[in-house]
Amino acid sequence: MPAKLKDVPPSQVERLSFIEARLYFLGELRRADVAKRFSRASIQASRDLALYKELAPGNLAYDFQAKTYLPGEKFKLIFGRTPERVMYWLRSGLGDGLPHPQGLPTAAVESLSQPRLGELAVVTRAIYRRQILEVTYVSLSSGNTRRQIVPHALVDNGQRWHVRAYDRNNSRFSDFVITRLSKAVVIDAGDAARHERGEADEQWNRTVELKLIPHPNLKHKGAVEADYGMRSGALLVKCRAAVAGYALRRWGVDCSQDHCLSETEFQLALANHQVLASIDSSALAPGRERQAASRNEGVR
Repeated sequence: MPAKLKDVPPSQVERLSFIEARLYFLGELRRADVAKRFSRASIQASRDLALYKELAPGNLAYDFQAKTYLPGEKFKLIFGRTPERVMYWLRSGLGDGLPHPQGLPTAAVESLSQPRLGELAVVTRAIYRRQILEVTYVSLSSGNTRRQIVPHALVDNGQRWHVRAYDRNNSRFSDFVITRLSKAVVIDAGDAARHERGEADEQWNRTVELKLIPHPNLKHKGAVEADYGMRSGALLVKCRAAVAGYALRRWGVDCSQDHCLSETEFQLALANHQVLASIDSSALAPGRERQAASRNEGVR
């Protein structure tokens, strides 16, 4: 972000960012677009455009016939943005309250599992205020159980939202699916012990590096290398150990030691297989369960 924005109010910075995004991704901007988006008078929109032109003189070109601003030939972004954020912004209508920007249709596969706001609010307040919860939790293995948890973070695995918490019943940090929580109440049991806090969650606080490569059985590996912007045939991704298993499953990575899963379903493979030994959630990694079953069969 330009140093000149240091003394600019955050609300105006937001408007300047909108100006740049609309120019860059939609290719045109009118003064009325800024005024309408932020419910501002046209004179204020003119000031915002003048400031943006001062910050990035080569970014604005004016079409007098259409009375529209266009991206300049030497356009250069001054705001940092991630592709993920941009795609979300486009899908949500550039903040205009529409499902997508007019003239730019988008579609997305929505999650089928959404937490109820009541349970979500109890969890988020407990995390923020460092409180201890007593909840009823229904799991696939144990059914309904009443337990005490010390939550410290939220985790989105791409399909469901979890709360990362210390589970007093099992004396360990675990992930709890928020939709399976009910009757959550704050208990007055003093502060959580040091070993129950997020700072003590080793898997959460440790970063691992995953080396992803095109599946060895693919005929045209260059297609996958292009998909993920690989360099030298590999993509290095860092993530928390606690979420690595979710990530590998969501990305469709063959984590079997001999890469035996179908390349038509799993176009990526994990090259540094040894990293899984240090990841508690590695059981979620595709191919790991097959290897475990194979080892058990050999023992029998």
